[in-house]
Amino acid sequence: MIFSRPKIAMKALSRHRFARWFVKPRKLNLARMQLRSLLMALLLWAGLWSVLAFRLPGASGLQVGQPSPLSIAAPAEVIYTSEVLTAERRKQAANSSENLVYFNDPKIPIEQRRNLFNLLDMIGRARNDPLLDDAGRLAALRDLPSADIRFSTEQARLILSLDDESWSSLRTTILSLYDRSVERYDYAIDERALEQLRERWLSFWLATTSLDAPQRELAHTIIVAFLRVNRTLDVQATEERRAEAASKIEPVEVKVLAGEMIIRAGEIVTPAHIEKLQATGAMPRPLGWSELTGYGLLAALLSAGLFGYLSVFQPALSQQTRSLMVLVGCVIITLIIARIMLLVIDARPIFFPLAVLAVVVTTVFSGQIGFAVSLLAALALGVMEGNDLTLTVTLFASCVSAILLVRSAERLRSFVIAGLGVTVTIVALETTFWLSQQAIFTLSGFGGWMVTTILNALISGGLTGILSLGLFNVVGRMAGQVTVLQLMELAHPSRPLLRKLIREAPGTYYHSVAVGNLAEAAAEAIGADALLLRVAAYYHDIGKTIRPAFFTDNQMGRENVHDDLDPYVSAQIIIDHVREGVKMARAAGLPEQIIDFIATHHGTGLVRHFYQQALQRYDHVDERDFRYPGPRPQTREQAILMLADSVEATVRSKAQHGKLIAKRNNDMMERSVNGAVTLDELVQSILDARVREGELSDAPLTMRELGQIKQVFVNTLQSIYHPRVDYAPTIMRT
Repeated sequence: MIFSRPKIAMKALSRHRFARWFVKPRKLNLARMQLRSLLMALLLWAGLWSVLAFRLPGASGLQVGQPSPLSIAAPAEVIYTSEVLTAERRKQAANSSENLVYFNDPKIPIEQRRNLFNLLDMIGRARNDPLLDDAGRLAALRDLPSADIRFSTEQARLILSLDDESWSSLRTTILSLYDRSVERYDYAIDERALEQLRERWLSFWLATTSLDAPQRELAHTIIVAFLRVNRTLDVQATEERRAEAASKIEPVEVKVLAGEMIIRAGEIVTPAHIEKLQATGAMPRPLGWSELTGYGLLAALLSAGLFGYLSVFQPALSQQTRSLMVLVGCVIITLIIARIMLLVIDARPIFFPLAVLAVVVTTVFSGQIGFAVSLLAALALGVMEGNDLTLTVTLFASCVSAILLVRSAERLRSFVIAGLGVTVTIVALETTFWLSQQAIFTLSGFGGWMVTTILNALISGGLTGILSLGLFNVVGRMAGQVTVLQLMELAHPSRPLLRKLIREAPGTYYHSVAVGNLAEAAAEAIGADALLLRVAAYYHDIGKTIRPAFFTDNQMGRENVHDDLDPYVSAQIIIDHVREGVKMARAAGLPEQIIDFIATHHGTGLVRHFYQQALQRYDHVDERDFRYPGPRPQTREQAILMLADSVEATVRSKAQHGKLIAKRNNDMMERSVNGAVTLDELVQSILDARVREGELSDAPLTMRELGQIKQVFVNTLQSIYHPRVDYAPTIMRT
C-alpha cells in the first residue's frame, strides 16, 4: 500500500534543501593553484629584493664620525693634493697664539686710580664734616658723586663707625692693593685677568692684612669697582696676521700605495678618509643599477629555491594560499626587522633572534619547512651584513638547534629548551670562529670578548623562547593551522564541548573515543597526522548532543524513537547532526581544520536505512534528500576518519547482534541463516563501498595506503572483538 507524504515531511524536506549553505566549493583546479603559488613566489621575491636593497635615507655606507662597516684598500697608487690636510694645517697655523694682537691703554688704570683716590678723599671729608650730624654724614656717604660705586646703608655705617686710625689703615690698604693688582698684570688687564683678580687674588691678599671681615669685604667692593679692562684684542690686526700665517703653509701632497689599507672595519671615519677614498676611486658608491640587479637576482634565486622545495616536498602547503601567504609574510617581516636593526645597531648581529622564525614555522607547519625558511633567512642576513659567511653559519645553526629541540612543541618547556639550545650553539660557533681568526691569543682579550658574546647569545636565546611562545599560536590561527599544543588542549575532557558530549550523549562519546583509537593507529601506519585525527574524532559527532536520543549510540535499550517518525523526518534529524556540529564547533571557536572533519566525516553518503523505508512507503523518492550535504573528504586524515567512523559503528552493530564470526569455515549454513561475516570481510566491504560511491575520490589516498588502513583496522578490532573461551561453570565444592 502506498501512503502519501505528510505535510511535516514536506517542511522537513524544504528545510533540508535550504540547509545546504554548508557545502564548500571543490578544490581549485591545478592552473589556479599554480597561479596563486606563482603570485606568492613573486611576493616573496619582491620582499626579499626590497629588504636587501633597503638603505636609510642619506646613508652612503660611510659616515664621518661613525665606525666603518668594512675595510677598504687602495686599488692603485695615487698621489694627490689633500685639501683636508692642507686646511687643517693652515687652521693650526692661523690659530697660533703668536698671531693674537692686543691694544693696551695705560691711561685707564691711572685715571681709575685718580678716581679711587678722589673717592677716598670725599669719604674722609664726609666723615669729618663738622656741619653734619650722624644722619647727614650717612646720607652724604650714600649719595657720593661717583659713577663707579654706590654704598649701601650698612657699608656707610661701617665707614662712619671706624675711628681715624682704622679708617687710615683701610684707606692705605685699598690704595696699596689697587696698585698691586694693576702691577701684577703690568698695567695690561684683560677680561681673564680681571676675573682672576675678582675671584682669587684680591681675596687672598686681603686675607693677609689686619683688617677684620667686614672691613675686608668693604675694601674688596671698593677695589673691584675701580678695576677696568685696558687690554683688548685688535681684531683687524689679528685677522691680518692669521691670514698671513695661513698663506705661508704649502699645499699638502699625499701618496697612497696600491694595496695600502685606507680604512679598517670599525675604525672611526674622518674627512681625511673620505678624501683619500675619493682620490683613489675606492669610495663605496650609493646603490647603483648593477648592485640593485644583483640583489634582485639573489632574491629570485632564494624565492625559487624555497618554492621549488615546497612544491616537491610539501605539495599540500603549496596548495594552501592562506597558509602560504602567512609563511611568506613571516619571512619578510623577520627580514625587515633584521634590516632595520642592522642599520641602527652597530654590532655583530648574533643577538638577533632569527630562531624565532624557525621555531614558529616548525610548530605551525613542520620542521622541514622550518629548515628551508631558516636557511633562506640566514643567507639573506649574511648578505645584508657584507656577505658574512660566518654569521650565516652561526644563525642557521642556531635555527637548526631550535628546530631539533622544539620538535612538535608538546610542552611549553620545549620553547625554553629551544632558547637554551640557541644560546649554547651561538657561543660554541662564535668561539670557534674567533679562535680560528686570532694570530695571537691573550686571556684578557678572550675574556672580554667572551662576556660580550655570551650576553648577545643570551639575548638571542631568551627572545627566541619568549617570542616563539607568544607568537606561534597567533601565526597558527592566521595561517589556519592547528598546532600540537592546541590539539592537546582540545583533547582534554574538561573542554566544554567534550563535557557536554560526555554528559548528554555518553554512548556517542565512547564511540568517538573508539573511532579516535582506530584513526590514530591508521594514521601512524601511513604517516598521516595521528594527533589531529584523534582530536577530530573526539569532536566529529558533537552535533548529536542536540537530539542524543535519536541516535542508537545513546538509546541504551530504549525503544527506537524513529519507529514513529516519517523516514524523511528521521533522515533530516540524522543528517542535521553534521550541520549542527559545525555550528556548535564554530560557536565554540574550534579551529577550521577540526570543523572540516565534522563536515566531511559522512561525505555525501546516503542514509540508507531511511531511504529504503521511504522507497517502501512513497511512490516517488529523491535520493538527494537522504544524502549528507558533504563535502567529501579532501585530505588523507579526513578520509581516514570517515572510514574509521563507518567501520567502528558497523562492526560494533554486527558484534552486538551476533553477526560477527572469527573466521570462514566450511559451514555455510551459519552465514546464510544469520548473515554473519568475518571481521576482515566486513572491513573490506566498507572500504570497497566507500570507493565505489566515490566518497574517497577527492582524498589523496593510494590503494596501497587503503590496504594498510584496512589491515590496521582489522588488527585493532580483533583485539576488541576476538572470540572468548567458553568457560564451564565453576562447581563449588564443600
